[in-house]
Amino acid sequence: MLIDLPTAARYNTWANRRLYAACATLPHEERIRDRRGFFRSIHGTLNHILLSDLIYRERLEKKPTTFTRLDEILHEDFVALRDAHAAQDEWYVGFCDALDPAELDGTLSFDTVETGEYFSLPLRRCLTNLFQHQIHHRGQTHHMLSHAGVDPPPLDFVKFSAGE
Repeated sequence: MLIDLPTAARYNTWANRRLYAACATLPHEERIRDRRGFFRSIHGTLNHILLSDLIYRERLEKKPTTFTRLDEILHEDFVALRDAHAAQDEWYVGFCDALDPAELDGTLSFDTVETGEYFSLPLRRCLTNLFQHQIHHRGQTHHMLSHAGVDPPPLDFVKFSAGE
């Protein structure tokens, strides 16, 4: 059985809180160290996740994007990044809670940020992609944490479902 989007948004919030808590145990220098990730560092990857959330939000709100690069650093300060990400996560929870299920079969059309590639897909698929994208990059951050000597937190959906 597939999970519904409001549950996916809540899981996303839960997983991000756990990941940020683990990242907070590292000093700034360790968070920004180039760990050969796609967005180089833990901090760069967390910024990318938030950036992607903001890009999707602009699309959902039918606003032109204000971003030109996917590696843009939105917040140099970790606490500011964490707080901005938490606020964005809560926005998605509210958005998904308020969605009329019939809207999910409607389309969301957009051009990608760096390549300008055009997509027009069912909203359901776009939101699924948004949450899957976060899972993908949280996994990269999880890996970088382990290489930084921090035990990465379990982010399994079953742990979320069990109320941990």
